[in-house]
Amino acid sequence: MRLAVIQHAMRPAPAQDLEALLVAAARAAESGAEVIVIPGVPALDEGPLAEDLWRRLEETAPGITTIAAGCEEPDDGCGGTVEVAPLGRVLTLTGDVCIEPGALAAFAKGAPDVAVLAPRSESELQAQAVFELAIGLSTSLAPLVVIAEPDGAEIGDPGHGGSAVVYLGEVLGEAMSGDDLLLVDIVLPIAPPEPRDSIPLVPPVLAQRVGALGRGHLRQSQIIGPPCR
Repeated sequence: MRLAVIQHAMRPAPAQDLEALLVAAARAAESGAEVIVIPGVPALDEGPLAEDLWRRLEETAPGITTIAAGCEEPDDGCGGTVEVAPLGRVLTLTGDVCIEPGALAAFAKGAPDVAVLAPRSESELQAQAVFELAIGLSTSLAPLVVIAEPDGAEIGDPGHGGSAVVYLGEVLGEAMSGDDLLLVDIVLPIAPPEPRDSIPLVPPVLAQRVGALGRGHLRQSQIIGPPCR
């Protein structure tokens, strides 16, 4: 199965963001992708543009499963997995919950096949640390770990790239800065880690981020609308 992960460089206007995502999705479809993961783009999270995005994605990539990373943050702070064909059990996480060891250990008990992370990194340093963490999570949380993020934000704002695909400790694809499209081939069914490792230590720069903000509850994203399109 071919998996595509879009890294999107944020544009000055929401309409430009929408068109750029559609162009990337069309490239993924033309390249034979069966599943496309798109990053959360704040300007397209809700309202008419979000509806337009999903309508046009269905036209651009008909019959292809599309998963949205980091597009919504429910207030209940809970998480779970959703069956997404043909991948299996997919867990999507947004923000600090991607880097909080206790939460990650709890999610690992559900034995997801895939973890889609949208950590909303606030600097390139954080983005690199999440990438390093994802390698360890691919032998503990879920065998296939996908990071899908936008790029081009100012320091301190979410969106500094770092999109990647990791499978059982092996990096299958890592995005460059700006717009990028990762295309990787995955053998199905996805094999679980044997044995499953403990959740790895979180790099200090990420631990400091959670600790400094003192967030008492962490949030988990969801796949927009129907679980997949």
